[in-house]
Amino acid sequence: MQIIIDIILPIFAIILCGYIAGRTEVISASGSKTLNSYVFFVALPALLFYAVANAPISQLTNWNFLFANLLGILSSFFLTILFIRLFLKKKSAVLSIYGMNASYGTTGYMGLPLLIAAFGDKAALPAALATLIHNIPVIATVIVTFEWVRAKENRHEKGLFYFLQDVIKPVLFHPITLSVLLGITFSLFNITLPKSLDIFASFLSDAAGPTALFAIGLGLTNQKELLKWSSLVNKEVHFLLFMKLGFQPTITLLLVFFVFELEPLWALTTILMSALPIGAGVFVFAQKYDNLTQETSTGIVLSLLLSVLTISILFIYLIEHYSISIGG
Repeated sequence: MQIIIDIILPIFAIILCGYIAGRTEVISASGSKTLNSYVFFVALPALLFYAVANAPISQLTNWNFLFANLLGILSSFFLTILFIRLFLKKKSAVLSIYGMNASYGTTGYMGLPLLIAAFGDKAALPAALATLIHNIPVIATVIVTFEWVRAKENRHEKGLFYFLQDVIKPVLFHPITLSVLLGITFSLFNITLPKSLDIFASFLSDAAGPTALFAIGLGLTNQKELLKWSSLVNKEVHFLLFMKLGFQPTITLLLVFFVFELEPLWALTTILMSALPIGAGVFVFAQKYDNLTQETSTGIVLSLLLSVLTISILFIYLIEHYSISIGG
C-alpha cells in the first residue's frame, strides 16, 4: 500500500490533473496534441539520448535483456495475428494493427516516468533500452506490412528503390530511433558529453515524464464517447486487452524467471514494461492507415483504466520478489 501511495498514485495523479485541466478548460483539450508533439520530438528523445550516451557500451549489449523483451513482444504480436486470422477471418495488413494493440505499450509516456520516479536515474538506461526494443520492431512491422500492400497495388508506379525508401525512412528517422542511435554512438566511442550539452539534455529529460503523463490525461478529455456500451462489450477489444495486460506480461515474466538471467532492476524493468497499457501510438497508425480506429481508441482508454490495478499489483509483487529499494 505504501508503494502505491508513494510511487504509483503520483503517476496517475498527474494524469488526473491533465484530465481535470481539460474538463475545466483551464487548458484546451486540443492542447494535448501540442504537448505530445513536444514530448515526442523534443523531451523524450533528449531523455533517451542522455541515458544511453552516459552508459557503458557493455550495458548496451545486454543480450539477455534484449531477447527477454523482444520475445515477449513478438509472442503477443504474432499469437494475436494468428488468432484474429483463424477465428475472425481478418486478412491483409489490418492484422498488424491487431498485433500492435496486443504488444505496443506506453513505454515512453508511462513506463519511463514510472521507473525513474521509483528508482531514480539508475532506472533510466534499462527503461530507455526497453522503450527502444518495444518501439522499433513493432513500428517497423506495421509500416512494412502496409507499405508492402500499397507497393503491390502500385507496383507499376513505384520501383523497388522507392518501395524500400517508403518502408525504411519512417523507421530510421523516427525520433526515438535517432536519439538512441546517437546515444549509442557517444557510448561506443566513449565520448564525454560537453558540459553545455549535458545540462541541455538533462533539463529536457526532466520534463519528459511529467509532461507526457499530463498530456495523456488531457487527451482523455474528449474520449468519453469511446466508453459507450457498444464499445465496452466489443469482444475484439476484450481479446486485445487480455493479450496486452494479461498474456504479454505473463509470458515475459516466465521468460525472465526461467529462461534469461537478469539483474534485479533490469528484470523488473522488462516485466513492468510488458504490462503497460496500449500505447497511444497505436491510434496514430490505426488512423494513418484507416483501420481499427474505434477499437484501438476504446482499447487505449480501457487499458489505461485497468492498468491502475494491474500495474499496482505487479509492481508490489516485483518489488518484494527482487527486494529492490525505492529511491534514486
